[in-house]
Amino acid sequence: MATVYYSDPLFDELYSKVPEDSRRTGSLSFAITARILEILERKGWSQTELAKAIGKKDAEISRWLSGQHNFTIATIAKIEAVLGEDILSVKKYRNKATTGYAQMPPEKRKWLSERESHKYGRHKK
Repeated sequence: MATVYYSDPLFDELYSKVPEDSRRTGSLSFAITARILEILERKGWSQTELAKAIGKKDAEISRWLSGQHNFTIATIAKIEAVLGEDILSVKKYRNKATTGYAQMPPEKRKWLSERESHKYGRHKK
């Protein structure tokens, strides 16, 4: 039996007026929560065990996992460290010509003048 999806025209109209960044924020919040819940389930951990491992109260973890929490990078990093798994994955693009300052050919490097090196605290004593 085929699944039939119904879309309410009023909902569609209102949703189309929501800014793209807000839609993405909501989508990412729910995706992060789903990823954390998936890891917890696979590890056999409860929210209480996560709270204890992170040093937070159960109520705070429950708010985090409601799907509407605005996670900071620091919080995500802490959860990743405790769970021992990545929650977020960031694409890394590498351009061979610009893989890092130290790998630039010497003729393209910008050396600090003596005046600039004093400004940035990199002068020789």
